[in-house]
Amino acid sequence: MKKNIIILISLLIAATSCIERNPGHFQDICGVYFNNTSGSMLVTDSLDVTFVYTAGNKMEIPVKVQLLGRASQDDRPVEISVSSDNAVEGVDFVLPQQPVLQAGASSMDYVVTLMRTEALKSEKKMICLQIHANDHFDLPITEMVQYEDTVSTLQYRIYFSDMFTKAPAAWDANLVGAFTQQKFELICKVLGIDPGDFNDPSIITLAKLLYISAEMTAYVEGEVAKKAAGQPYDEDAFDRQTGEPLKFRK
Repeated sequence: MKKNIIILISLLIAATSCIERNPGHFQDICGVYFNNTSGSMLVTDSLDVTFVYTAGNKMEIPVKVQLLGRASQDDRPVEISVSSDNAVEGVDFVLPQQPVLQAGASSMDYVVTLMRTEALKSEKKMICLQIHANDHFDLPITEMVQYEDTVSTLQYRIYFSDMFTKAPAAWDANLVGAFTQQKFELICKVLGIDPGDFNDPSIITLAKLLYISAEMTAYVEGEVAKKAAGQPYDEDAFDRQTGEPLKFRK
């Protein structure tokens, strides 16, 4: 019985020591890091986006900054710099004003606005965000290792273009011919279809593709007739490299 009492007292002392030590240690930490996840919920240090499924000329990209430590009762500025070898601020992207971690918050979004330019149809651009220590925050976490892959938590790269890497999910070459970005953009322009719809086969159905094929074939034929008659015509109806009329049938 005496032995059991001694063991119980020892356990209580150990537990009390842990309770006192851990909060004190955590309270001393005051840091920030990039904490962005992919579809698999793994932390990532880069993002690759395209404007091809976007109707507008701007795209907002929220980059999450995570606090490590206790929230504060005061607003605190976060130091972030942005650099690039081929993108220009004010032309290719717009940055928010001085980022601030709001009072009581444990995270914030640093929202970068990407701009759609003609250059993005032939060139992928990249900007690199770098988080820095300042009078309010340290950098206690520099990287994370996940499944033998090491990612940075101090840098975050955004790659962006207006190019396709593959045909959209709903495109059927048997119904509307071989895929090209020019044909895709002409369809959206002439028929007023949201570019994002082409990634949803429940919207762009087989019946809709047959309609698109018929309408676009008639449209191109009309533009060919206008060109032959010396009338103003839509240059986008002709292949930019060969000058031949676009084909929307196999």
